[in-house]
Amino acid sequence: MTALVQAALRVRRTARSSWVLALTLVLSAFLLAGFFLPETRAFGWGQLTWLACWLALVVVRARAAHRHGADVGSSFELGVLLLVGVFALIQLRGGVQSDLYPLALVAVALVASFAFQWASIALVAFAILLGFGIAFLGEGIRDPIALSLNAFFIGCFGALSHSFTRVEIVRVRRKSELALAAEQEKARDDMRLFRLVAPSSQGVRDEERLYQTSVQEVRQALFHALQLLHQTLDLHTCILLMPADEADQLRIAELVTRSDDLADGPFLLGEGAVGAAVRRQVTTNLPQIRAGYRGICYYRGPAAVRSFIAVPVLERGQVRAVLCADRMDDRPFTPREEALLRGSTPHILRAFENERVFMALERSKREQEILYRASQSLSTALTQDAVMEVGLAAAAEIAPHDFAAITEYQPEGRRHVVKRAIGERALELQGLRFRDNASLTAMVVKNRHYLPYRGEFDSKQQVLFTKKAKLKGMASLLVLPLVVREEPIGTLIVAAKQPSAFGTSVRETLQALANQVAVSLANARAVRQLEELATTDGLTGCLNKRAFLDQLGQKLMAAQRFGRKLSLIVTDLDHFKTVNDTYGHATGDRVLQELGRVLKRMKRETDLVARFGGEEFCVLCEETDARGARLLAERVREELAGTELQTELGALKVTASLGVATFPDHAKSAEELFSQGDRALYEAKNRGRNQVCTL
Repeated sequence: MTALVQAALRVRRTARSSWVLALTLVLSAFLLAGFFLPETRAFGWGQLTWLACWLALVVVRARAAHRHGADVGSSFELGVLLLVGVFALIQLRGGVQSDLYPLALVAVALVASFAFQWASIALVAFAILLGFGIAFLGEGIRDPIALSLNAFFIGCFGALSHSFTRVEIVRVRRKSELALAAEQEKARDDMRLFRLVAPSSQGVRDEERLYQTSVQEVRQALFHALQLLHQTLDLHTCILLMPADEADQLRIAELVTRSDDLADGPFLLGEGAVGAAVRRQVTTNLPQIRAGYRGICYYRGPAAVRSFIAVPVLERGQVRAVLCADRMDDRPFTPREEALLRGSTPHILRAFENERVFMALERSKREQEILYRASQSLSTALTQDAVMEVGLAAAAEIAPHDFAAITEYQPEGRRHVVKRAIGERALELQGLRFRDNASLTAMVVKNRHYLPYRGEFDSKQQVLFTKKAKLKGMASLLVLPLVVREEPIGTLIVAAKQPSAFGTSVRETLQALANQVAVSLANARAVRQLEELATTDGLTGCLNKRAFLDQLGQKLMAAQRFGRKLSLIVTDLDHFKTVNDTYGHATGDRVLQELGRVLKRMKRETDLVARFGGEEFCVLCEETDARGARLLAERVREELAGTELQTELGALKVTASLGVATFPDHAKSAEELFSQGDRALYEAKNRGRNQVCTL
């Protein structure tokens, strides 16, 4: 039904566009014939009717484009209509030589500026052709210079307008991107300045919004504190400066001032009275400052203030900020005022600490929510693929990265396999197998400890998997062990281009996730092994009787429904009891295993092989008639007869008899199919064994 509706809408749009195109072509033909020239015919009802139709058409199509949204097709359609209408008005006024002709250049510039994508170029080309045709055919102008200049000016106006518009769009977009990037960088600087965010947490949108809110809260608390000091002490400027990430620099954290002469910063840490307070970690109080003093760094020029004080804000013996205050009049800061300023520094530190604690709690809450959701999803994931998908999705929430993978360690061969990879070079690295080596992955499995120690990665110096399979372009890497009951089963790997992307808090959360993933992978592996035990013969690895009968029922129903052939090959070893009595049961087991390998090796991908009991095996062949099944049975018989087993009593060769039955030729049900296959098998044995029979 949906397809029919979509087809109807397409037909409707095509019909509407065809109708508009037809009217446009008719109007263009009138223009080329000079229909609107004053000397051709006096202005009459025919011309007025066509112009009214044109105007109505423009209004209808413009409203439709506004209602449904403009696209390339609608912009081209409106542009053509506009150009045709403008050329008609010009022709009414006298044609190319009239005083309205510059209106054509304005129309070309307009459509070239606002049309979408290729429509702009197509409209300029249409305007050139239409203008040339009107001048040559409709108005009879034969001067090649006049015709060329006409086309040249139309093309130039269109091309320049198109180019200038696109350049301006790019310029505005680039300016917006730079402004946004500067805003984001300033927000990150503020976060680092107030110690609210570790570099590893950048890039998470929810956290960035949370950090921005925290920065605003800190700034508001600082502003209120400085405003209170400013009013209480009657200050000219009260400003809080904080060390920036760059060495020996101070930045403005917050301020309250009456001055218009403050510099933006950053300021060198060693400059003047502020630098002295920071270096000595003692209050600097300057009374009766002389005119022209340049030792106050946060003013652009010589300070006009007469008294100044700088109080270092200390946290665990380190300068976290410096609180500065000044006055324009000659009133030195008294010991009481100095004590008041020093007493305000714990409140400033408390504003930082409160937000840090809040951020830590919020970050911990978010990580716990991610781990909880991941734990719920992992508890319902019963396959290794599902577990890995959930684990990698949760890792992406915890730590944004450019590459992630889960590897599996196979202790029996001491091999590592990249089971799942996402991100850059994922397709190349997924499925990679390598032995124990000196790579970070192998070392993490051996030591059961994450690597690299600081999370920094250099692909030229460090090997993640192998020397050939390098992970280039990453600056941060974390390889975490997947351990279950003290036994390593693989690794969880995350890598990012951003330096220092995985800090301590992120690593600890990822390790908690890795522990859950490891347990879920082990459970999925156990579930898979139980399923295999329930459906597989333990000696030969073929399907067991119960699983084979289940599959037979499903395949038979499909064959009945679609009218397909389904063949059954029943196989039995010849004189197997003699083999057991002569060579022992261990050799008999080897013979059974070899027959299972031969059957699995010779069958097609869609065929099923089962050990039905004792030395009897079955092969179920979909979409196979009796002739095809017999050919397969003959190949199996020849392959087995040519196989030689070495035993303590010398070389041993065995043969098998095989019977073939086909649905619906020989049987109509599963029971009858087995019965007919057994009959064919016993017929082969009665005929002397080591042969294939079909009823």
